[in-house]
Amino acid sequence: MIRRDLRELSEAGECRRVYGGALRLQPNASHIRARMGEKVPLKNALARQAATLFKPRQVVFIDTGSTNIALAGSLPRDTPLTVVTSSPAVAVALSDADQIETIMIGGRLEGTTGGVTGSVAVQALQHYRFDLCSLGVWAISAEGPSVWDHEEAAFKREVLSRSESVVIMAEASKIGSGGRFPVAPLETVQTLIVTDDAPTDELTRMTASGVTIIKVPVHD
Repeated sequence: MIRRDLRELSEAGECRRVYGGALRLQPNASHIRARMGEKVPLKNALARQAATLFKPRQVVFIDTGSTNIALAGSLPRDTPLTVVTSSPAVAVALSDADQIETIMIGGRLEGTTGGVTGSVAVQALQHYRFDLCSLGVWAISAEGPSVWDHEEAAFKREVLSRSESVVIMAEASKIGSGGRFPVAPLETVQTLIVTDDAPTDELTRMTASGVTIIKVPVHD
């Protein structure tokens, strides 16, 4: 009975089946312009914590997403870095940082995410190795991060394969849910920065993968 119910929910697009059960599907996100104005204090708090992981003279990748745009604005302007990004908004947010060299990845711009994807973007990554990557995701669970678009998933997998260390920032609503396309197992992520209202049970499951979880207190 349970398996039949899960199958029907999966076919209806309400969940994604995984080993041992199912994940609630994260709703498709609104346009990046709208998300940039939502939950700003929360995203800034996550971004400030993530910024402490960036060290001088690293070559880093900052992915798409409104929280990563906040991260770009939170990076110390006097820290020499090379930042590679697929997000025009991230590049603009770094335009006042004289010590930060910013490199844009080319490709097909996807309006909803505000970043580039496709084969041109994937090929452009062949020229880089990253000390640190801040990966943007639709959802994340003990199964790993996931997104809604298959080309976006392919691009993120290539980024991960070229990154020494990976950090993901996620508000509570993303924890324990899934997108339609898995990106990679959670073991590929070294640090997960979450708000302190994230579901404890799911975070406990996540720690089994070895990921370091940092909780950030946020008060709207």
